[in-house]
Amino acid sequence: MTAGQSCVTAAPGPYLSPDRLNDARAVVLKGVFDRTGSGPELQADFQVWDVADGENRQQWLRRVGDQSNEVYVQLEDDSRQLDGVTYGWRVRVLDGEEAGPWSVTCYFTVDRSGGPAPVVTSAEYPAGSWDNASGAIGVPGRFKLAAAADDTVSYEYRFYSSEVGGDDAYSMVDADRLGGTATIGWTPRAASYHSLTVYAVDRAGNRSQASAHEFVVRETRPWIFSAAYPDYGANLNYNVGVAGEFELGSTVPDTASFSWRIDDGPSGTVPANADGKATVMIAPTRAGRQTLHVHSVTRDGTVHATRSYEFLVDNGPRITGDTDRGVVIGSSLSFHLAPRTPDVEAYVYWPEHSGLEPRPAEKVTIPARPDGTADLTWTATETSVVALRFQSRSANGTLSEPRRTSVSVDGAAPTVTRTGGAELGTSATLTARTRMANVAEYVATLNGDPTTRKVVKPATDGTATFQFTPTKGGYTYVSVVARNAAGVQTDAGGTSWTVNDAPHVTSTDFPTSGSGRLAPGTFTFTPRLPGTTGYEYSINYGPYLAINATAAGSATLNWTPTEAGPQRLAVRSVTGAGTRSSITVYAFTVEATTVTTVTAVTPATVQAGGVRTITISGTGLHLRDAVQLTPATGPALTATVKTVSADGTAMTAEVNLTSAATGPASLTLRPYGANGALVRAAAVTIAPPPPLRSVRKPTISGTVAVGSTVKANPGEWTPAATAYTYQWLANGTAIKGANAASYKIPASLLGKRLTVTVTASRSGHTATKATSAATTTVAKGKAPKATKKPKIVGTAKVGRTVKADVGTWSPKADSYRYEWRLNGKLIKGATGRTLKLKSSMRNKKITVTVIAKKAGYADGRSTSTAVTVRR
Repeated sequence: MTAGQSCVTAAPGPYLSPDRLNDARAVVLKGVFDRTGSGPELQADFQVWDVADGENRQQWLRRVGDQSNEVYVQLEDDSRQLDGVTYGWRVRVLDGEEAGPWSVTCYFTVDRSGGPAPVVTSAEYPAGSWDNASGAIGVPGRFKLAAAADDTVSYEYRFYSSEVGGDDAYSMVDADRLGGTATIGWTPRAASYHSLTVYAVDRAGNRSQASAHEFVVRETRPWIFSAAYPDYGANLNYNVGVAGEFELGSTVPDTASFSWRIDDGPSGTVPANADGKATVMIAPTRAGRQTLHVHSVTRDGTVHATRSYEFLVDNGPRITGDTDRGVVIGSSLSFHLAPRTPDVEAYVYWPEHSGLEPRPAEKVTIPARPDGTADLTWTATETSVVALRFQSRSANGTLSEPRRTSVSVDGAAPTVTRTGGAELGTSATLTARTRMANVAEYVATLNGDPTTRKVVKPATDGTATFQFTPTKGGYTYVSVVARNAAGVQTDAGGTSWTVNDAPHVTSTDFPTSGSGRLAPGTFTFTPRLPGTTGYEYSINYGPYLAINATAAGSATLNWTPTEAGPQRLAVRSVTGAGTRSSITVYAFTVEATTVTTVTAVTPATVQAGGVRTITISGTGLHLRDAVQLTPATGPALTATVKTVSADGTAMTAEVNLTSAATGPASLTLRPYGANGALVRAAAVTIAPPPPLRSVRKPTISGTVAVGSTVKANPGEWTPAATAYTYQWLANGTAIKGANAASYKIPASLLGKRLTVTVTASRSGHTATKATSAATTTVAKGKAPKATKKPKIVGTAKVGRTVKADVGTWSPKADSYRYEWRLNGKLIKGATGRTLKLKSSMRNKKITVTVIAKKAGYADGRSTSTAVTVRR
């Protein structure tokens, strides 16, 4: 199968666009075979070739699954699946050294591009702007789609309107023939700007570039305006049964009248004045959202498109008071409700909540006074309320339109301030305050632990002060809510901080400010963690060591520094139960008494490619100093100090520059027992290693002909190279896999010139390349020779047929041709392997000349011994 389609055994086969086939964007070839009697290690050998170049075949080898009878390959190399090329392919199964028969040849053609945009034309809706609008709503039009490519099979299209939007998906129409046209019909539902986007689709499913046909549909609907019943809200001065003015205006000339109707309610006709306008008074017969439909009629009787005007007839109650306001939780809003419908006996209201999941309406009913009014006091008990909705209810149970007023509820989360409590065992004093009125109590918890819950009454200023004593170190938080007497609760507020349970560390010998000496000293540890029985400490990231505490929980550590410089002491407390505190890091510095300097580095230039010696001049130099060279790019290189003069003014060091980056390099010296490092910028320059130089170019020896082996002589180099690599080239292009000193010339290089590039290398030097002169063009190989002459087999009698035995040839031929002769003269048309003997040949001698043919070689010829034709 080719890309999921049945094998097509004639070119061009199916047209395929790899990008559209699968996630791998590749053509997939599949086949099935009979696995009976096959071994476990099978390979599928696929051949794929350009039908115009059948000699150069791609080979794709793929392992066959242990139990599978399917072979499969995914052609994922775009450079070998070229656009517009027809390919043949076949497959066989390899079982070790044995190969099964080739399958039939299947064909496919790669088509990756969709081509230029199609052309769109329409007599009814030609391309144009606002100044040349055409057609009208309800007026059908036809659009002709014409391809710019000869392989179009269909078109995809989509209409768009600036008023009503576009189609969700593209529609498709077939071309009337390959590369042909298509016509689509369409009727506009709106006026103004429109566009038609069209793609031509080819045989492989590729889309062309898009064609955008832009046009404007003429507006024929009348315009409508009403201040009494606007389309953007509600005018509470108008209601059911209250007539309001609607202004109508025509968009087409010679308008005689307007016809109108409101949904299933009132309707009518009104004449237009000379300006094409009219005014009509309409009294809605019901409440709620409704639509006025109006169309104009011209004097010739033409009825034009209808304009739909949606408006709201609002008979909801009139709300005054605390409308569209914020409120603190626990506080109230007051509203006065007045009817806008007759016979109101009650009002229904409910809160509207925020959130992704809608909550069912919790409706509350309150009675109306005899005059239909009512007053409501609403208390905020939840922060999720975003609005209140109100309806009036008449005596017959009819509900009005709902009226909405926005509400913003402040959760009044308490703010909490803290003093103290930063160290374990000390108390934190906290003060809470909230915006809620008439707070009855605050409820506080420590670290979310319900056993720590405190209920605190507020002071006269509404605040509450309380204490917590943290019992553990680390992150600590207090949560607080406030409540009023009705049990309404605020959002949660609080504060957080870190409680330190790490030990105190002090030292007069090694203070954190200033520096200590390179001499013994002491540190004193005192606990924050209750029950401390010992300490664990680490110096300069070393392992933790234990030291016992006194009965009071303190400990003294005696320590002698072994080197100068920055030091780090990490200490934690340990209780008898194994509880460990957080860690105190105590950083300090130990200074050395000797002043170290670097005044010079020689030589100024050192060559990369090996171990080099540098000399450093200065003062206070020491054998245990650390030295590094850092190139401008690349990692720092650690040097090995070899010698230091007795007075500390001269040092030699070796550094391995085998793979060092070239350019300026800085020198860093870290004095032993001292703080900091000395850096000398651009102390030396690292020069490239010397390159090898070709004294005599490489040469090629041997016969430059198909089937011959040529050899590369690497030439001469200074200094002498220790290793060579080779790359053979044909007409300047590298030959894949030709990397040996010799190369056997294949038939595919016939007529090309060979060169060889030799790369010479030697440790401590830059590898260098040199290329030989080009050979003469590759000639045909020597003609195959018959190591065993051809002969004529069969009975040489009139009426019989004899056959040519081709003999044995070296090298083995690809194919053979035949020439039969009678008494030395060529028999016309006798070019087959067999010859039927005629009566005219009686008593004459026949011979056959076998011509051996091999790709890239001259033709070989050999003639059999003559045989006499008998009766």
